[in-house]
Amino acid sequence: MAVNAESFVTIGHSRPMRVREPEAVIAEVVPGSIADQLGLTAGDRLRRINGQPPRDIIDYQLWTLTEELDLLVELHSGEEVLFELVKDEHEDLGITFENILFVPLRTCNNGCLFCFVLQAPPGMRPTVYIKDDDYRLSFLGGHFTTLTNLTEPHFERIVHQRLSPMYVSVHASEPALRRLLLDNLKADVGWHYLVRLIAEGIECHTQIVLCPGVNDGEHLDRTITDLAALGPLISSIGVVPVGLTQYQQHPLMRPLSPAEAAATIDQVEHWRAALAREDSRLVYAADELYLESGQPLPDADYYDDFAQVENGVGQTRLFLDAFDELTARLPARVAPRQVTIVTGGYGGLLWPELLARLRRVEGLDPRLAVVENRLFGGNVQCSGLLCGADIIAQVPRQPAGALTILPGRALNENGLLLDNLDLAAVAAAVGGEVTAALTPGDLLAACGLVGSRA
Repeated sequence: MAVNAESFVTIGHSRPMRVREPEAVIAEVVPGSIADQLGLTAGDRLRRINGQPPRDIIDYQLWTLTEELDLLVELHSGEEVLFELVKDEHEDLGITFENILFVPLRTCNNGCLFCFVLQAPPGMRPTVYIKDDDYRLSFLGGHFTTLTNLTEPHFERIVHQRLSPMYVSVHASEPALRRLLLDNLKADVGWHYLVRLIAEGIECHTQIVLCPGVNDGEHLDRTITDLAALGPLISSIGVVPVGLTQYQQHPLMRPLSPAEAAATIDQVEHWRAALAREDSRLVYAADELYLESGQPLPDADYYDDFAQVENGVGQTRLFLDAFDELTARLPARVAPRQVTIVTGGYGGLLWPELLARLRRVEGLDPRLAVVENRLFGGNVQCSGLLCGADIIAQVPRQPAGALTILPGRALNENGLLLDNLDLAAVAAAVGGEVTAALTPGDLLAACGLVGSRA
């Protein structure tokens, strides 16, 4: 069940809009399920569970975990029907909803100096401009939240429903520095809620977006030690370099230099050793710090359980290790075909060695297209932020029968790139066949080198 944030907010609103009734719209009903037996269909609306309106999928899952259940449903006709049923406690109703949030997304009330949303160019997918800061998405999907827009009822709900772990953006523990970075006089609220969540037994993963000359050096030391002092329920601290586009105008913001990236890695290594736990090292440097500094990426053991992989901490290592495993058993030959792999600036540092392995397969003509991100500019070099226009402008025209593979992370669930172009539009411009690959298995399968996508 994907989060379609566009259905909850209007671009430009800094606070969530109010609605009179939660919208739990049914998208699918599993054949043969309880919901199917009740006659529910896509488009019906679940209004009440045991008399209470569910706010999101969390309420739905917890409140239906019972043997006796009253469901108030609004049918297509507008008629409301109350279903009273008895089921096994853990038996699923068989309902998929259009969205996992039934009430408006909570948006961000900060003006962070480094906010990537505020640096986005015009003409992107609508969701690019949404500043989500919703504690529910933190729990459900690992979205980082500052906690600055949390209220007491939200806090009480997190504790009561045991919404753990949470993912929290900290950036700095010093009050004045937090207020500066978040451009919010009430930035301390987030830290206070973090402390209280820990006291209530809620596990938290944390991140620090590192801005050179602002929250690095001794400030980074202070933030790491203050977080570690909160105890073992601070499960991880990810240190991530600031990402800046050509639209960033704040005078305090600049990218890390290679030397600063290397120094940050050294600093993280110091704290990893000093704060080592029995089962983890607590502090982790993002992949971009290694790529920017020119240092080799750590082995998989460095990342423990890869708790912040979606935050760019260990993502590259997982890709490389999976690629190594899959390419250890490549076929000797395949049908002749030219394949162009599209990547961003950081991928351009890694792919030449990987491409050399693919060239051992007779018949395969693998090529690399490193696309500069002209749309965002700045220091944006990750392949997941490539747009269709830059790909079309920079990938050479392909002959008939050739295959071009785009990075899967550059497309959303609807198959759209950031500038709303799809694979068909790219194929029409560059020629040949165009597909996308999210994993090494996807990529090698597209090349005809492995039988399944893994």
